[in-house]
Amino acid sequence: MEKEKSAQLEQAMRKIIETNSYMRYLGVEILELTENYGVGRMKYKDELLNPYGMLHGGSLYSMADIIAGTVACMGGHFVTTVSGNLNFLLPADHTEYVYCEAKQLRRGKHLAVFEVRIKDDRDKVLDSGEFTFFLTEHEVIA
Repeated sequence: MEKEKSAQLEQAMRKIIETNSYMRYLGVEILELTENYGVGRMKYKDELLNPYGMLHGGSLYSMADIIAGTVACMGGHFVTTVSGNLNFLLPADHTEYVYCEAKQLRRGKHLAVFEVRIKDDRDKVLDSGEFTFFLTEHEVIA
């Protein structure tokens, strides 16, 4: 992909995340974004905690879906989630941020598959999983 188009896609996807109410509520931020790889983070905050004082699994799942889906959109088309699996290995607590890394495993004509890892500030893996997205006909940049 040419650099200019990649930069335009990145700018468009960052704007979506910054202006979407749900993504803003979660506090999801993009740190790194390419066509095949991305890293984002989410702040540990009271509004996202479960009754035990740890980040709620739903907020972690949402962050993984958002980061992987954003990377999937870097192919040029918007995507919808087909399936997602997230294994909660360790509690998300005692950290300022959680970080989600999404790596593309495969991109076909209709589907893209990503591996995700969520880590804490100490680089300890808290969650791992896989998300599959359907590549729609709707272009990110018309």
